[in-house]
Amino acid sequence: MILQNNFDSRDNTAGFTLVELMVVLLIIGLMASIVVFSFPSGNSNLEEDAQRFAARTAALRDNAILQSRPMAVQVTPSGYSFLERRKGSWSVIEDKPFVSTNWSSGVTAATGETGPIMISFESTGLPSEQAELVLRGDEQSRRVLIAPMGDVKLAGAGP
Repeated sequence: MILQNNFDSRDNTAGFTLVELMVVLLIIGLMASIVVFSFPSGNSNLEEDAQRFAARTAALRDNAILQSRPMAVQVTPSGYSFLERRKGSWSVIEDKPFVSTNWSSGVTAATGETGPIMISFESTGLPSEQAELVLRGDEQSRRVLIAPMGDVKLAGAGP
């Protein structure tokens, strides 16, 4: 009875190929970039409020188109709220992300002497008027522009 040694005929392929190592490094790199971008950037309250307001207002415009219903944003010096037109009157929306929000500490909106500003979007996404909102805080200011076609943009410092 002769026993054969199977160990000699086995390939020495213990280890990883270069492609496998590169894929693992790519995955680690992507995960690291996600972690880095998820950290707060150190922006001021003013910058965060301006970005959040612009994003929510743009989403409101899109929602007005999707639901085929007029919607509006009402801005006061202390915060803002979102409204929708139902049965001939405006009612406040309290569903995320359209909940009423106060500006962060030290941030105010310049609404002028007229009181609260209301900008409505028709079911086509067009605003009732072109608007410019100036947010002030930390001795800085930031402008949020609503263009005639409904585009919502952040602009540089205000006057």
